[in-house]
Formats: sequence, structure tokens, C-alpha cells
Amino acid sequence: MKWVKRILAVAAALAVVATVAWGFMPRPVPVDTAAIGRGMLEVTLAEEGRTRVRDRFVVFASVAGHMARLSLRSGDAVAAGDTLATLAPLPPQPLDARARAQAAANVRAAEADLNQAGQQAEAAAAELAYARQRLEDLRALRRTEHVAQDAVNAAETRHAVAEAALRSAEFARAAANYRLEAARAALVEDNAAPGRAVTVRAPVSGRVLRVLRESEGPVLAGEPLVEIGDVAALEVVADFLSRDAARIQPRMKARLERWGGAGSLDAVVRLVEPSGFSKISALGVEEQRVNVVLDLAAGTTAAELGDGFRVEVRVILEQSVNVLKAPAGAVFSTPQGQALFAVEDGRAVRKIVQTGRRNGLEVEIVSGIGEGALVILHPPDTVQDGRQVTPR
Repeated sequence: MKWVKRILAVAAALAVVATVAWGFMPRPVPVDTAAIGRGMLEVTLAEEGRTRVRDRFVVFASVAGHMARLSLRSGDAVAAGDTLATLAPLPPQPLDARARAQAAANVRAAEADLNQAGQQAEAAAAELAYARQRLEDLRALRRTEHVAQDAVNAAETRHAVAEAALRSAEFARAAANYRLEAARAALVEDNAAPGRAVTVRAPVSGRVLRVLRESEGPVLAGEPLVEIGDVAALEVVADFLSRDAARIQPRMKARLERWGGAGSLDAVVRLVEPSGFSKISALGVEEQRVNVVLDLAAGTTAAELGDGFRVEVRVILEQSVNVLKAPAGAVFSTPQGQALFAVEDGRAVRKIVQTGRRNGLEVEIVSGIGEGALVILHPPDTVQDGRQVTPR
């Protein structure tokens, strides 16, 4: 019995030691893994953009007038030359006592100016008649050599000056007459003989994008009425950070994503605007932005898109096929260079790799690891070189 008790005590002690040792033994770290593979690698830049009609036309009122209520609505089709609006002439505005008195005084002043111009014209005509008679007399005396030729030349000059003075006086009398007519017109308040209505027509064929003035009422000359454009000719504009826009070139391929339909739409960069602008981001940071304009690729159509629709623009800077690549979350920086953890025989093995192009999701592997290798994604601090790991 004494030996049995000793054996049980030793066994219990060994069990306790084994339990404590097992508790302090390092356990495999559960990790997320992915395999190194080959495929296409795209380096892209993405920003939010919007569609817009390439050529839009704002139709303005050509004259001031009274416009009837427009029957057009957004989306209506119009052809070049169709009537958009009709502008009836506005009746003369009634005059108050002060305006009437001022207009009447203007009429009297214009009548006085006309009388003055008439008197000046009569004086110029008399001066011309005298100069003409004087010239004829001197020419007769010159034929008998009773006067010098200089006297005849002076008479001819005076005659020419008198003719010019008469013409100037006649023009002044005509201008005074026009001013009198204008002054009398300011007193007209009768609308018995209204002018002809003016028709505003569509300059091009397309669809009505916006009705800027719908209600009936008086409009001023130059007031915008309707905006017209061809929704089949759309372009896309997206503002990129200036440092990103410097990497974009015309004719680069792009994709329109999250536009509301299935899949993506192919597009081509047409223009990188040469001038940038400042914009405050959602975080309150001032950024320098540049507009990039894109066209839908040939053969690509999207009838569901219209003017001002939101899309996500992804410009393809570089595109390579059959590239050895790893997930971007597996690569990290070390003093020796870029590295990753590979899983070999259940242990994490740190490998220094040479990387190439990258996007937000994938990194090109130039050397340091082969295709098919299993790598750890986002390795935690508990993963060290040689540490046992277990894939989740």
C-alpha cells in the first residue's frame, strides 16, 4: 500500500508538470492565407464623375415681350426650327404726372432744336447762293483779265465750303427731326396697333434638358428660356487630384463603374484640362483638382444614362497580362526591403521579395517567391519567422 501511494503521488505530480508545460508551449497562430498566382495586373486611378451633354444650347429671349406659358417639358424631343415660344410685344407703360411732364418738355425742346436747325440750314443756303454768284462774276471778269486768277481760286474755295456747310446743316435738321419723333413717341400710350409677335425657334435637334422659364408673363431680352441638347452624345467629366491627373494622358482606356446598369462601360480619355481649381474635400482639406473629360468607347451605348448622372471613373494607367502577383495585404516593408511571410511545413517563413507595379489590391512579384506559394495576409505581430501557423 505504501508503494501504491507513492506511485499515485508521483503520477499526480507528473500530470501537474505536464499540464503546466503544455500551457506554456507555443500554439500555432491562426492566419488568413492566399496563394501566389499569375494573371492580369491593372494600375488604375479611380474618382467619382458625372455625365453631361457634350453640346448644350441655352435658348434666350431675343426681344423683350409677353410670353405665353410653355407647353414643353424636360425630355421632350424637338427638331431644329421648331417653335419653342412666342413673344408678343409689350404695351407701352403708362406715364405718371412727372414722366408725362418730362416727356412733354422733351418734345418742346426737340421742336426748338428742329427750328434752330432749320434756320441754320436757311442761312447756309443763302451763303451758298452768294458764294455761287460771286464765283460766276469773278469767272466772267477773269475771261476779260480784269481780275487775277488767285481771286477766282479763293471764290471757288469759298463756294466749296458753303456747299459743305449746307450739307452739314441739312443733316443737323434731319437729326433734329428724328429726335422730335423720338420725343413724341415717349408720349404714346395707345396700344391700338401692337407690333408683330416674335417666334423663338430651336437652333438644333435634340431633347429639352431643362425648362428655365415656364410660366406666362413678361420676359426681358436675353432671359434664358429653354436648355436643349442631344442626350445621345454624352461625355463624362471627373475631377482628379492634380498629382494624379499629371499621370493621365489622352486616349488612355478607362471604365465607367457603378453607373446603375450591369457590368461596366468602356470609355476613352479625350482631354485633361490644362487648368486646375481648388476644392474642399469632405474632410475639410483644400485640394487642387483637374477635370478629366472622357468619351464612351466606339460601339458602347447606355440608353439609361442621361445628363448629370453619377458614375465611377477608373482610368487604366498600365495593364499587364501573365504577371506573377500577390495580394497587397501580404507585402510589408522591412529594413532589408519588401517582404512577406510564406507558409512552409506549417511555419511562417519570412522572404525578401522584389516588387514591381502595384495597385490597391495586388502587387507584382519580380523575384523572391514562386507561383503557387501560400502567403499570409495581414500578418499580426504574433507571427514571427519560424512561428507555427495554421490557416483559418
